[in-house]
Amino acid sequence: MRFVSLFVLLGVAAAASVSSALSVARPFDPVAVDRFITTQMARHHIPGLAVAITHGDQVVFLRGYGEAREGEPVTGKTPFRIASLSKAFTATAVLQRVEAGQIELDAPVARYLPGFALDGSSVAERITVRQLLNHTSGLADAGFVNSLNGQQQTLADRVASLRHARPLDPPGTAFHYFDPNYQVLARLVEVASGLAFDEYLQQHVFAPLAMRDSASSLTSVVPAQLAARLAQGHIVAYGEALALPELSGFLGGSGGVVSTASDMAHFLISQGNRGKYSGNRVLSPEGVSLMQTPPAGVSSTYAMGWVASKVHGTRSFEHNGILSTFYADAVLLPERGFGVVLLYNAYALTASTGAFPETKNGVVALLLGQAPGVGKVTLPWLGRGLAALSALVVGLAIWSLLPLPQSTPRALNAPRWKRGWGLIWPLAPALFLLGLPRLLVMQTGRYFDLEMLARAMPELVILLGVCGVVGLFHVVTRLAKKIGPVGASAQMKRPQLPPTGTF
Repeated sequence: MRFVSLFVLLGVAAAASVSSALSVARPFDPVAVDRFITTQMARHHIPGLAVAITHGDQVVFLRGYGEAREGEPVTGKTPFRIASLSKAFTATAVLQRVEAGQIELDAPVARYLPGFALDGSSVAERITVRQLLNHTSGLADAGFVNSLNGQQQTLADRVASLRHARPLDPPGTAFHYFDPNYQVLARLVEVASGLAFDEYLQQHVFAPLAMRDSASSLTSVVPAQLAARLAQGHIVAYGEALALPELSGFLGGSGGVVSTASDMAHFLISQGNRGKYSGNRVLSPEGVSLMQTPPAGVSSTYAMGWVASKVHGTRSFEHNGILSTFYADAVLLPERGFGVVLLYNAYALTASTGAFPETKNGVVALLLGQAPGVGKVTLPWLGRGLAALSALVVGLAIWSLLPLPQSTPRALNAPRWKRGWGLIWPLAPALFLLGLPRLLVMQTGRYFDLEMLARAMPELVILLGVCGVVGLFHVVTRLAKKIGPVGASAQMKRPQLPPTGTF
């Protein structure tokens, strides 16, 4: 009871602080925001973007830029895949069931899901609901690589697939961003509520928040009522957007929500307004505070569907969402009362590390009364640079094949180790490309297969692929020469008979 009372007092103090900050916030300039975003769209050749900005309990900016599909402009009502922004909705659903007394945050997940088991480990019995929400379950991509691309169709199937997962750390000791954590949570909501997860979100989250153009799906197949209006996704290759269908995959609870900028604004208002939107409460003030509080005792800023951060020196809660053809950003500025969501119908690694964060940070800067900063390198220029570099490297690789006919005889007489190395190094690009998914798991903790990587970084994959083909041709040519001249070598070593008539 003391803990609850303290929590309530802290919530009241935080609310007073926010109220005070709102009263002194600088005037919002929609013209400046519109001008900045329009410039960014032109600079980076972004195909489509929807933006919503909230302040207090009001939507103060809602606009679309570019095209949703060919000839159709983006509006605030255009549906986008919001990818991992979906996690905040899953967290909301779980905390609703906690507040209803159906789930305990610090209870083992296995209490509610008896089939929850891991690969030859009893750790599953110690993983709690809270640890799943905080991504501190100890599970990670590196311990589940072979099953991440499984084509499950239900949340129960996804939970069952975790019997092949290997924990990397004891529960509650380390942060690993792991999509199946939230897929298990979605199944937990189903079991606790007796409703399918998609139906639960519709009844208990989307409807109270008047999110009429939003829906959830367990897979990348979009619900029929939104499919016809869904923005066309793109990848970005060499600085230009290329329309492609989204990859198939299981997204239930972790990335399956489709929404609009207008609907997302309602959710941001509820998160900044102590769980309420237009008189409807979806979560208690304590529940919202909990969603935005990272775990204690763990080196992590990840709370529950939100990451505690700072933008331009101002406290914020953020999350982004990434799919192969969509990207999304959401930001809350609790001390200023602002919320921002940006929904893109394109994705590339070069954009998510440059143009997209630059645009988000620029909008936030304007809301804080600061000048937005922009980089000197745009996506088109970066694309041209990568194209030129790729052409140079491929040209050099092809040029290296030209002296093969002359150099091969000399190479055959080289030491064995040198001949072996001459057959291995041309294959290095292909070997690096094939090993890239595993290398990324070791370096970043996240797993992406070659198809995902080809969409996220097409320039690198194309470069390595072409160089790999050239290298393979190099090796085959050498081996052919090594086999072919055997007869010639034998002839060179065969004793020469004297000319006829010598004896």
